[in-house]
Amino acid sequence: MLQLLQDVALGRTEATPLQVRAAIAAVQYTHPKVGEGGKKEQRQADAQKVAGRFAPAAPPKLVAAGGKKV
Repeated sequence: MLQLLQDVALGRTEATPLQVRAAIAAVQYTHPKVGEGGKKEQRQADAQKVAGRFAPAAPPKLVAAGGKKV
């Protein structure tokens, strides 16, 4: 559908107005807009970016006791 609309826009293909309207309606379901998404999805993505900075550190190694618990 997107290819049809691009061809019509560039003058490569002749299409009836009904075909163009149908392609416009169909392309909305096959190709999402850039940045399309809700507020919740955006907040979740932002939270995951920040969470990587505050990952828990590895526990200290027990070097003084030869690796055994005291």
